[in-house]
Amino acid sequence: MKKINNDILDTKTSSLSSNNEDISPKDKKIKKKNKIITGLAITTGILALSTTALGIGFGIADSKAMEYHTKLENVYQSNFYSLIDSVNNLENKLSKTISATGTTYQRKTLLEASQNASEAEISIASLPLSQNDIQDTVRMVNQISGYTTTLADNLANGGKLSDDEISTLIKVHQSVVDLQNQLNEFARKMERGYSILDASLRLDADSNSFSRAISSLKNNNVEYPTMIYDGPFSDSVVNSEIKGLSGEKITKEDAQEKLELQYKNAVKIDYQGETNGNFSTYNYRVTNSNEEELYVQMTQTEGHILTISGAGKTGNESIDYENAKNIALEFASLNGVEDGEVVWNDTIKEDVYLNIAPKQNGIILYPDLVKVKVNLVSGTVVGYDATSYFTNHTNRTLSKGSLSLEKAKAQVPSKFAIVNARYVLSPLDYNREVVCVEVEATGEGSTYYFYYNVNNGILENVLKVIQTDDGSLLM
Repeated sequence: MKKINNDILDTKTSSLSSNNEDISPKDKKIKKKNKIITGLAITTGILALSTTALGIGFGIADSKAMEYHTKLENVYQSNFYSLIDSVNNLENKLSKTISATGTTYQRKTLLEASQNASEAEISIASLPLSQNDIQDTVRMVNQISGYTTTLADNLANGGKLSDDEISTLIKVHQSVVDLQNQLNEFARKMERGYSILDASLRLDADSNSFSRAISSLKNNNVEYPTMIYDGPFSDSVVNSEIKGLSGEKITKEDAQEKLELQYKNAVKIDYQGETNGNFSTYNYRVTNSNEEELYVQMTQTEGHILTISGAGKTGNESIDYENAKNIALEFASLNGVEDGEVVWNDTIKEDVYLNIAPKQNGIILYPDLVKVKVNLVSGTVVGYDATSYFTNHTNRTLSKGSLSLEKAKAQVPSKFAIVNARYVLSPLDYNREVVCVEVEATGEGSTYYFYYNVNNGILENVLKVIQTDDGSLLM
């Protein structure tokens, strides 16, 4: 799973057909165009919630308020039509992949499908959506992107699509067709005057009317192979309650002071408002001396960095992976992650993505992962996500039980070659957290992770790792 850049894409209001051809030159320029506004998912959401209040509190004339309303509605519609374009192109590429027989052509269309899914993810992130309502849709699109990339890499290494993989692709394609049809129906509502902005302002607890309408655009009937795309348990939110925050609420001024300690090279910090959901946050836009713009959410309780989104610099790299790793570990430590260890990393262009887990008594705490993105050109932390950490982190009484590392390794089938074993706290089904021995082993052309319960030796879980040419796995 790749990190989402919260960017704005061009308007493509005419692309409602389900039979788009290959990506046009205009579409190929989309990455360059989406640099216009970074962090739009935060800033536009804040604008949507504050436009009316600003009009009253600061005496903005009705005409000026209407102008802001129109501009913001146009931005949202631009992003929505970009989403439609991406989904239409995704359906087209999946259809061609299923119909084709040549592996070279299949790899081409799979890579294009992965790109289309990533673009759809960006558009979703740039709409005023409640995270609770939209997370299943985002996960579906993200899984499609990861799965198609994995299949393409396998074809590049001389493999062929198996019958099971073709069957899964057919199910994925139908899921995308369902999504496509619903999006196009939604577009017809917009043509009849439906306002995304007005719907997003109709609030109900942590959600809004537009979010609830879009939340139905998902399909949970596709079972993807159990694979690791973003490190093990990268999205493990075991608890519905927030366990990692229990202190007092601080002011936005105090939160900004804490933020300044993290970004000593900040030349400007602008308060952007607040968000109230599972986490109540103060939101800031940070401009640093490297001319990087970052959008930061600070928790109102205790004042910790919850998320950071932004784009780093491009150009010649000034640091290597080891430097980036140390920067990420220090940053996580300053944010309360004790005795952190990098359990997964990936390098994409000028950025390094790292998953860091804290340890307790030598046991790696997978439920408490944080994600860090470090730019190799500037050496700046330009991405951060501590949602899982603050949701799950609590004082635990943990034991390594009676199962030794050697006994666990002996339980792995003999056809596998043992690589490593260690103690981990593993998030499992039914909201369970279980201390296990994690055994890394290779066999059948892949790497697997076996999880044995330390108290009774029962095999709790098996994960299959997909290793691509574009990334590496540190376990």
